[in-house]
Amino acid sequence: MAELKTLNLCSEVLNGVRKLKVKIAELEQHIQALRLSAENLVPILDGMPRATDVRSRVEMISVKILTAEQNLSDMCEELDNAKVQLMRRILDEISDPLTQTLLVLRYVECLSFRKIAARMHYTLRQIFRLHENFLKSCHSGELHATRYDD
Repeated sequence: MAELKTLNLCSEVLNGVRKLKVKIAELEQHIQALRLSAENLVPILDGMPRATDVRSRVEMISVKILTAEQNLSDMCEELDNAKVQLMRRILDEISDPLTQTLLVLRYVECLSFRKIAARMHYTLRQIFRLHENFLKSCHSGELHATRYDD
């Protein structure tokens, strides 16, 4: 039996790292799109006078890129902190090493169940059952998560 000290590991907490990773990926795509927009607006330097409109749009996009990059940096730091906090909670609240490993691989490293099964040398079915048993114990309010040994 994997004893839970508290039932604070709800799905919202467990999925927090995954949600941050998705937000970071979206922000990275946004930055890339802004960079492409800026590249398309850069006037050709041929010595001919240009309208200041293009220059001001490039400057505006540059400011947006810098702001987005700062946000990205902040989010990456937040992700690192969230990973550390989640890892601590998993290790503190779950006593079964197998369940700990599964939860760390799934929710901290954000691996697929297939990759977790390969890394842990279990079948995919065993991993699903172990995960399902953990979730059932959390949702039912029980103070234990069963370990499934097929």
